[in-house]
Amino acid sequence: MKKTVFLIISLFLFTSLTQAQLLSERTNGLVTIGGELFTDFSTGASYDNFKMRDINQGFSAYSMFNFQINESPHFASIGVGFTSHNFYMKGTYVTEPYLNKITFLDVPFDYKRSKINVTYVDIPIEMSFRIKDKFKISAGFKFGILTTGKTKFVGELKNDGQMWRIKHCRMNNLEKYVYSVTLRMAYKSVYIFGAYQFGNTFKDGTGPQIKPLSIGIGVRPF
Repeated sequence: MKKTVFLIISLFLFTSLTQAQLLSERTNGLVTIGGELFTDFSTGASYDNFKMRDINQGFSAYSMFNFQINESPHFASIGVGFTSHNFYMKGTYVTEPYLNKITFLDVPFDYKRSKINVTYVDIPIEMSFRIKDKFKISAGFKFGILTTGKTKFVGELKNDGQMWRIKHCRMNNLEKYVYSVTLRMAYKSVYIFGAYQFGNTFKDGTGPQIKPLSIGIGVRPF
């Protein structure tokens, strides 16, 4: 399983970098495309019996339009992209997400997966500073617009060996807009990054306080 995951990640990084490098060369560096794999850590307050697991993998991709600052190697960028967060729950699952206040039920039996997925269209803005010829630091801001909110549960509900698959494709108590600060530190085309979301994922008083801190790895042309 670990080898398969590693192979998928390696293939994703290689393919993304190859295609992004080609586009960057054709546009003389005015347009770049990047992709990121990350995990989320919740920094919000505790809520009833809701608990997130330690690893909550997610994915994001974006295209940036770059504007050189005078004749310097530094530049400002604005773009568009998307981010998909997966909040994996420990020992609970969502019931009736269409209500104004979300509730979680304990799962006393065996289960394989229980998660909340939220996806946003992003508008990122950042400043990038080149250091020598191989290093780059980028700091910025990201504005996200909610597009989908879903839940998924796979597991037993009655301790009878039957595996249930429960999906809800709509949640009524998610915030429509979210705001995050971002930081990337790159060596050539590979970088590590962090992003912190200021606001809560759910509307106040309607669900858990999830303010994800995202940490991961990404690729884009240098």
